[in-house]
Amino acid sequence: MIALLLATSVHADGRPDYLIRLLRNSDAFRVRAQAALSLGQLEPSPKSVGALERAARDRHPAVRVSAISSLRRLGAKEALPTVRQATRDRNKSVRRAAAEAVAELEAIGERRRGPGQPRHLVAVGMPGARAERVSRQMLFDARIFLSDKLIELAGVELAPDDLSPADAKREITRRRLHGYYLESSIVTLKPQRNGVRAEVSIIMLTYPGRDMRAMLRGAATASGRYTAQTAEQAIHGAFVGALRRLPQALAAADAKGSL
Repeated sequence: MIALLLATSVHADGRPDYLIRLLRNSDAFRVRAQAALSLGQLEPSPKSVGALERAARDRHPAVRVSAISSLRRLGAKEALPTVRQATRDRNKSVRRAAAEAVAELEAIGERRRGPGQPRHLVAVGMPGARAERVSRQMLFDARIFLSDKLIELAGVELAPDDLSPADAKREITRRRLHGYYLESSIVTLKPQRNGVRAEVSIIMLTYPGRDMRAMLRGAATASGRYTAQTAEQAIHGAFVGALRRLPQALAAADAKGSL
């Protein structure tokens, strides 16, 4: 209900001012947290980034987590000092969100690559979800996890998010790389008798073109009752399972492209 009210108001206003006022003035922490998340879905501005930096020091940890997540989502590298400070927060969830945000913000503008000479330029799309119970935050976290796992692979270099298709094509040609794009989806996420089970799929496409080259699937079960933590463990385990076949899929696609 809060999200619906905020979305309606923002659409009517057309500016982030309404969300910034809520973030600053609302007595309800849930409203402030949702306002912080909603700001992360709009075009960034010095005003909105400043409001989120202030919210990263909010008295309620849920608001601090939401603000830090939005700063990460917006790529607000200028907020790094604030986010780094939050890595020493007294709340574990805030510290974790801040550590993830620091890693991603520090990587902006830098090439992230695995060991060895780069052979593959790989772009990672935002995961989708066919399963219920999957939140937007889970999808953002899954994309970070996928990216981190990819740069453990020899010869893989991550494509920057701001690389245009034309620039990607020129770079791939100039450096004699093979370009690939990964689309992923959380297919299943549900509690079972022995834990939480997740199933995921990864489609490997050419890049910047989008010709399908491979379909990878993975599944995993995390022990324990359903919580955000066990859900994340199951999702991450499923992606690890899917990625086991990625080196072979890359090699086969390289060979096909060389014919």
